[in-house]
Amino acid sequence: MKYQPNRDYVSNDVVQTPLHLAKRIVDHFKPSGRILEPCRAGGHFHRYMPGAFWCEITDGRDFFDWNQPVDWIVTNPPWSQIRAFLQHSMKVADNIVFLMTVNHVWTKARIRDIYSAGFGLKEICLCEMPPEFPQSGFQLGAIYIAKGWRGQIKFSDVSVKTGTKRAPEYA
Repeated sequence: MKYQPNRDYVSNDVVQTPLHLAKRIVDHFKPSGRILEPCRAGGHFHRYMPGAFWCEITDGRDFFDWNQPVDWIVTNPPWSQIRAFLQHSMKVADNIVFLMTVNHVWTKARIRDIYSAGFGLKEICLCEMPPEFPQSGFQLGAIYIAKGWRGQIKFSDVSVKTGTKRAPEYA
C-alpha cells in the first residue's frame, strides 16, 4: 500500500458532499419509495430526498442498528468502512448508491460480497472530485448496486461540464 498516492493524509471519515454534487446524484438516480441516508451529517443528500429516513452516528442513530427494509440507500459512506457499509446496506435495501472512489468497488472481496448477496453492479456514474475531498488520484463515482441485477454495467457521467468541454479536472 505504500505506493498508493496520498496515503499520508489524516481523515476522520467526515467528508461532506457538496450540495451541488448531492443534487446531481439524486437527480440522476431518482430514488423513490422508502429511502435511507445512513450518513446524514450536514444533510446534503437528505435535503434532496424529502421524507427520507436517516442515520447519523454523531446524532445517536447508528446505521448498523438500522434493520427496516428500504427501497434505496443513497450516501457518501465513510471510505474506511466501505465493505461493512456495503454488507449492511445489502441486508436492508434493494438499490444502493455510494459516492466513493471507483477503485473501492473493484476488490475481489467486495465484488464477491455483491454477487453472493444477490446484487449486481448496475451503474458507475463519474463525478468530479470536490477540492475539499481527500485528493487521491482515483476517480470519484456514484456507484449503483441493485438487488437481482445481472445485466451490463452502465457507464455515465454527472461531472460539471462547460458547454461541450469536460470539467477542468478531466481536461
